[in-house]
Amino acid sequence: MKQLLMNRNEVFQRPSPKVLNTLKNFKAEHVNRYFDEIDGYYNSILIPKISKIFGISDKQVIISYGEEDFFRTVFERLSLQKDFILTSQLHYSYLDKYLYFKGINLLTFRMYEKDKNFVFDVEDCIKQYQKFNPKVILIASPNNPTGNSLSVTELEKILKNTRVETLVIFDEAYYGFDEGYNQQAFLSLLNKYANLVLLRSFSKRYALAGFRIGFALCGVNIKNLLNYQNRYLGLSRILEEVAIAALESEDYYKKISSEIIGDREYFIKSVRNFNNFKPFNSKANFVFMRVASGDIIKQMQDAFTKEEVIIGKFMDDNLLRVTIGYNEYTRKFLKLLERIDNLN
Repeated sequence: MKQLLMNRNEVFQRPSPKVLNTLKNFKAEHVNRYFDEIDGYYNSILIPKISKIFGISDKQVIISYGEEDFFRTVFERLSLQKDFILTSQLHYSYLDKYLYFKGINLLTFRMYEKDKNFVFDVEDCIKQYQKFNPKVILIASPNNPTGNSLSVTELEKILKNTRVETLVIFDEAYYGFDEGYNQQAFLSLLNKYANLVLLRSFSKRYALAGFRIGFALCGVNIKNLLNYQNRYLGLSRILEEVAIAALESEDYYKKISSEIIGDREYFIKSVRNFNNFKPFNSKANFVFMRVASGDIIKQMQDAFTKEEVIIGKFMDDNLLRVTIGYNEYTRKFLKLLERIDNLN
């Protein structure tokens, strides 16, 4: 049986009609030529759009082939075996793989469980920073895999204890699934802290994972810290047009976000009725949960081999991340959990 792997936090819904129309009507003359809107070099139609939407200078916007491209830009400028990156104890597994490959040191600050949440230990973040003086502080909010977020007050506390030559990256790849998020409050920090980056992706909320588009909203000193120069001949024209179409489809994506949030909260509430699974609150399009024992983990792994669609992924020991957003898949997975829970 061929399985459909849907446990990488992609959004199950299709991109907006405007995005699909942009693809359908893409002009042939934009395929064989570079950007030529101004003088033919260092051009972009996406950067001015982002600049206008977020109310910052176009000189403070960097666009990239997904967030990974931006991360590589940062990591390639670090000194091997000398520079450090500081991030949270539970973090995106890509960091371990890539930084180990490059020989760059990765340090972590503590996270802990409080009630039904994972929490960043901000005091330990500051303590580790002062002890090791890392070149980069990287915090994902909402965090993959735990789903918790950092408040604007907590982020500013970290920034106040950080030297101006330290790059602080606030990774918001999972932006869009938190109804209480105050975007303007976070954007205001860019005017106060020249070393701050707010990193965004079109992969999650905008359902464009296959296109690999990302962007960074930067404090005024970021390009100097990175010794960064805009792309000489621009990004891919079709990617920029698709990204603009997505940004102009806000009502459509708000509706999708609302559906995903509703599905997530239903899933969490349902799992809390079981005895062998503990779900944590989440601000993303996935839920992190603890499984009671090794025997149950084995039962789940055996059950996964018989499922047509896989939305669960074991991350560490007895910790499972479940991708949320498509009602049918969520309910089937809940039935699987209920069946295993009743057996134990």
